[in-house]
Amino acid sequence: MALKKALVALCLGSAAAFNPRAKAQVKAASKQLAAGVLAVAAALPVAPALAADSLVLGTPLEEKLAAFGAASYPVVNSITDAGALADKFIEFIDAKVKPADASAVVNKAVDGLLAIPDGKVSEYAGVLKQVVYKGVSPSSCVTLGGSEAFAQKLQNSAAVKSVPSSKIDDLQKKFKPANSAVPVGKNGICLPGSVEASEKLWVAQAELTFSMPKAEGAALVSAVKTAGAQATRSSIATLVPAAEAVFSKSGEAIKMAAAGKAVEPLVISTANAATK
Repeated sequence: MALKKALVALCLGSAAAFNPRAKAQVKAASKQLAAGVLAVAAALPVAPALAADSLVLGTPLEEKLAAFGAASYPVVNSITDAGALADKFIEFIDAKVKPADASAVVNKAVDGLLAIPDGKVSEYAGVLKQVVYKGVSPSSCVTLGGSEAFAQKLQNSAAVKSVPSSKIDDLQKKFKPANSAVPVGKNGICLPGSVEASEKLWVAQAELTFSMPKAEGAALVSAVKTAGAQATRSSIATLVPAAEAVFSKSGEAIKMAAAGKAVEPLVISTANAATK
């Protein structure tokens, strides 16, 4: 179960989910790994020729991801400060996962991101600029409270610091087009302004994530499995109070949690298929 949760976090974004925004950004690695938590919406108009090769488009996974995007939109828009959850998350990793294993996950994730075809990154950057953030102004946008602080804390973690600086530089360069397409307000990254955009974000992020080559994907899954096995269900439960403080116990938050549970098995099965 720990592996499943980690994979869902990575593909939805935990993640690793990958909606990079790295200017100020400290280190690109931390942004890529935090992206699923920090991002909220995207849209992916894909030509039929591309859809034929997709593990996401035209599948039940796409439908469930869109549903999660719709359910999460009002919840994410209501977040005022994600900082408390960031603190608890990093404390949890430091306490429950061996440093070498945590570092392995981050390094394999960076390797996987670097291996994603440049064309896929360019497509994603175009969607962000032309669709997701079209008309969104940094001076008036709704921002994800605490997003920059969250990224900074991840950057300062030992696991992220274990990534060679040369890879950090390569990652910043590779994702610069996507990073520059995401506007930043005074309190954090801007959120796309519609439910429809949020529905498509998770599809876009998964599409980008699953374009990772099999070798790098399999290495990342293996590293996540090793690290995830060290966190028991009871220990993960200690994060619940911090999560509830950020996301609340509202009816909307409950719907988001249900949508997450619905998409989880499809993310896992798709990840397994992608790395075989």
